Amino acid sequence: MKSTSLFFSKELSFATIATLFSLWLTVFLNSNHEEALGYFLILSVGILHGANDLKLLNKTLSVSRSIKPKVLLRNYIILVLLVGASFFVFPSVALLVFILMSAYHFGEQHWHHKFQGKKLHSLMLYSAYGLVIFSMLFYLNATETIAVIYGITQVSITPDIFTVLLYGSSILLLSITVYGYFKRTINFNILEELFLLVVFFIVFRMAALIWAFAIYFIFWHSLPSLLDQIKLLYGKSNKASIKGYIYSSLIYWIFAIVGLMVSIYFFGNDKDYFLPVFFAFLAAITLPHVLVMHKVMHQ
Repeated sequence: MKSTSLFFSKELSFATIATLFSLWLTVFLNSNHEEALGYFLILSVGILHGANDLKLLNKTLSVSRSIKPKVLLRNYIILVLLVGASFFVFPSVALLVFILMSAYHFGEQHWHHKFQGKKLHSLMLYSAYGLVIFSMLFYLNATETIAVIYGITQVSITPDIFTVLLYGSSILLLSITVYGYFKRTINFNILEELFLLVVFFIVFRMAALIWAFAIYFIFWHSLPSLLDQIKLLYGKSNKASIKGYIYSSLIYWIFAIVGLMVSIYFFGNDKDYFLPVFFAFLAAITLPHVLVMHKVMHQ
């Protein structure tokens, strides 16, 4: 494996600048404006980065002719509907599964280029990193997070849970990365990773919950994932391939937004229903995407 450089990678430049700019905006935006901008980014770029799942899956499974595209589409739609419905039938379990799978997915996107090891090690590494991100976000926005969780599950929790989760996931992540570093299964820049965690801490501390999540989700997950997907589908990342990706994503994106709007129209007039509807929608399109990207990255 390549030796670790003491300098930050070039890939950090755009995301870091965008994050600092977003943090600067926080000074001038009130909480309502932050929330609106956060929702806008999640519903635009956030949805877009998962809008080509079937195309990616078809390409990954191209060596097998046993699964027809219509069958994949049918199964994908069924999974989306089941995940969405689970938030109204088993909200606490659905939310917990959503957080755990999203944590793994965030860690997978961040570390898969830097990791060469066994499946169990990768599962622990990816999950621990994602849980550090989530627990840091929850811990630094405890009041808002508790309100969101109660709105979805009707379960009251205390901030102590976030403290335990943050310390536990941090210790686990530290142990795994130290082990992987000395076993030479992880190739990473220590200064870079510490720098990123400090940046995320500052962002989560200064920005409101939805805006803080959107900054991380868009600039540090969705856009890097988009670039990886474009390279896989088109062989390279340029204007033509980006246009091709967006064009092929439009139908899925439109259906997703229309589905959300219809759901909010029927169920979201009451503020108490908006959060469950929004997170059910987000989970419904996220969890199938997590499974697809796991398949793509480990083909």
